Amino acid sequence: MIKIFFLFTLLLLSITCINAQKDKFPKLSGPYVGQKVPSLTPEIFAPGLISTGLYTRDITISKDGKEIYFSISDASVTAIFITKLIDGYWTEPVIAPFSGKGFFDFEPHISPDGNKFYFLSNRPPEGKEAKSGWYYQKIWMMHRLENGWSQPEMVAEPVSSADNEFFPSSTNDGTLYFTRSNKAGKAMIYRSGFSRNTYEKPEIVNIPIPENGILFNAFVSPEEDYLITCALNIDSTNTDQDYYISFKNSTGEWGKLIKFGSELNTPGDNANSAYVSPEGKYLFFSSSRKNPDLPKIQSGSSVREIIKTKSVPGYGTSSIYWIDSKIIEKLRREN
Repeated sequence: MIKIFFLFTLLLLSITCINAQKDKFPKLSGPYVGQKVPSLTPEIFAPGLISTGLYTRDITISKDGKEIYFSISDASVTAIFITKLIDGYWTEPVIAPFSGKGFFDFEPHISPDGNKFYFLSNRPPEGKEAKSGWYYQKIWMMHRLENGWSQPEMVAEPVSSADNEFFPSSTNDGTLYFTRSNKAGKAMIYRSGFSRNTYEKPEIVNIPIPENGILFNAFVSPEEDYLITCALNIDSTNTDQDYYISFKNSTGEWGKLIKFGSELNTPGDNANSAYVSPEGKYLFFSSSRKNPDLPKIQSGSSVREIIKTKSVPGYGTSSIYWIDSKIIEKLRREN
C-alpha cells in the first residue's frame, strides 16, 4: 500500500510539473519578442503572447528595441502593459509600474529620442475630483530616468483644454501631434510645436478632407514627412473607420489622403491605431478582422468552445498586426 501511495504521489507531482511547464512563459530571444518578421502580408504580432484574444491595441517600442508597451482593455482592466528584453530573454508582459493605479491608461507613445513617454489617461487634472469612465481624456507625460520613468504629469495648456485630447505622437524636434474632440464628438488632428521647453498653441493639421470628414488617432513619422490616420466620412468607400496616409509635399503642405488597401482595411473592421517601429522597418496597426480559418461559433457550439475563443486572436476582438513598412513607400511612389 505504501509503495502504491508513493507511486501515486510521484505521478501527481509529475503531472503538476508538466502543467507548470505548460503555464510557464516561453524563453524568447531576439528582436520583437523573437517573432518572425512579416512581409507585405500582415501577420498577428506575437499571437498568444501580446495579441491574446483580449481587446489589444496601441503599441510603442523603446529606441533600443528592448521595451515594448501595449494597451489592453477588458472588463477588469484598461491599462498599459510592458515586456522587456533582460539578459537576452523577453519577460512575460505585465501591467507597467506607472499603470494599473485605479485609472484607465491607454495609447502609449515613446518619443523618437526615447526620452519622453506620453499616454492617454482618465486621471483627474490637479485640483479635480476623479470621475468614472472616460470623463477626463488628457495626455500625460513621463521623462526617462536611469531605471525607468518619472512620475506621470498631465501635459498642461495649451495642449490641454476644456475639450478631450488623446492619441499622442511626436517628431524628432519634439512637435506633438494629438487628437482633440469637442463635447459633440467632432474630432480633428492637432499639432503643437515645442520651443524653449514649452508647447506652442496647437493648430489643426491642414489635410484636405470633406466638410463632414473626421480624422483621429494619427501617427506622425519622426521626420514629419508622412502621417497615418484613422478616418471616417472621407468618400463613398469609407463606410467604416479606415486607415489613410498623407505625405508632405515639397512645399511643406500635407497632401490628399490616400487610403490603404485590404492589407490594413477590411470590411466591418474599425481602424483605431497605427505605429511605425523606431528603425522604420515595420508598420503596426490594430485590427478586429476575423480569421476565416478559425472554427465558427454557431448553433451547437459548446460553452467550452466559446470560452476558448476568448483566448485566441482573430475572432473579431482587436489585436495588433504588423507588416513590412515598404507598403508606405509603395503608396508614396504610386501617388
